[in-house]
Amino acid sequence: MTLGFDSVVFDLDATLINLGEHVDWRRAQGEIKRAYVTQGCSQEDVDACSANGLFAMLEELWEINQAKLGAAKANVIQGEAYAILNNYEEKGVPGCSLMPSCIEALDWIKVQGVPMGICTSNSQEAAEQALKTLGLDRYFKAVIGRNTVLRMKPNPDQLKACYECLGTKPDRGVVVGDSHRDVLAGKALGSYTVVVPVYFTRLDKVREAGADMIIGSLAELPRALAGIKTLSR
Repeated sequence: MTLGFDSVVFDLDATLINLGEHVDWRRAQGEIKRAYVTQGCSQEDVDACSANGLFAMLEELWEINQAKLGAAKANVIQGEAYAILNNYEEKGVPGCSLMPSCIEALDWIKVQGVPMGICTSNSQEAAEQALKTLGLDRYFKAVIGRNTVLRMKPNPDQLKACYECLGTKPDRGVVVGDSHRDVLAGKALGSYTVVVPVYFTRLDKVREAGADMIIGSLAELPRALAGIKTLSR
């Protein structure tokens, strides 16, 4: 089969696996908030950023801390925050499970000879552990998780690094995820984007971000990928 792409990069949690259901995000956010204040961040900044959700808080406070405290100090603080979150994520790994039709979709792509990667806002350690636990590690040539060097999605830093590890060009790649953040990261690099919505997906934001395809489940992914070549840029 002649395909219109050279690689596929997946989001992880809620796209391929269900990890988030087993992570105490609220408790993690509370502990991270206290750590930020202990490390010298203002309570006012922490409270304001926290109101936007855990992952938005992490990104926003990183930027604020760089401006107020300098890059070196900001990175140390961010590393502390990530270490706390990593601990909570790793505790959730034993309970994680596959999303419906995950294996079938991955097998189809593997048969086509197309390299696959993971670009996730979960920690590198938790992502690798979850993939190994569920027997998915054999499918992926590259796994890029959360770290203090690369910005998380919707910034394209992680995705760019993933394509570099795969040795493929972003404009010949497909990003598969569950949110507008995946779409924005993919579009920033010229990739095709496919969204598999879950209960928290904001479809209005996904469409606004310019997703190429929205499908009902991973069972539809092979057909969607086979149709990539028919899409206009």
